[in-house]
Amino acid sequence: MDTKRSPELWDKLESESSRAFEAFKLFMYLPPAERSVAGAWREWTDNPEAGRPSPFFEGWAREYAWPERARAYDAHIERIRRRGMESAIEEEAAKQARQVERARGRFYELMTITYEKAIEYLEEDDFVTQLRPADVMQILKLHLETVHKLGDSEPEAAGSSATVDWSEDEQRELDAILDEIDAEEALDERESGSDGGEESPEDSEGVTD
Repeated sequence: MDTKRSPELWDKLESESSRAFEAFKLFMYLPPAERSVAGAWREWTDNPEAGRPSPFFEGWAREYAWPERARAYDAHIERIRRRGMESAIEEEAAKQARQVERARGRFYELMTITYEKAIEYLEEDDFVTQLRPADVMQILKLHLETVHKLGDSEPEAAGSSATVDWSEDEQRELDAILDEIDAEEALDERESGSDGGEESPEDSEGVTD
């Protein structure tokens, strides 16, 4: 397969001698802002103080269109630079995307672990025995509300409904039970406090009117 590329403007021309092409390269590789035939001549002669270029040197510059070929080379380099920058940006974006995906995966992993640990804690006997009646009612209420909103994910049992209807009357009844439990607990706390504040008979023996 022929991999030879087509010649570019800045390549050696067929009519251009090797010496003339070497002179052109000195001109082409100068910084664009400082590029001049005189500057290339100083490079050619290795003399920073050199004055006006030799007539043959200026002839090469005119005959072989040095400025036009050098500008074509500048545009070529700019395209390469732009492609390199775009490639670097794409690579950095892909790297950041991979980092975000790893972070998202780690987050889901931690959430799963936390959920499993929470379920294990809820299933422990110590947790169940320490529940207050109000806690039980709150858990029951949360469960029924979840079933009502999302539907039961378990297969429907024979003779049972897949969802639980949570009516306003049932809500009021449950709220009343919770209020009653809270009231009983508050009463128990007040009675416990008042018992601790009464004076014992021994403490009052030494008090006289």
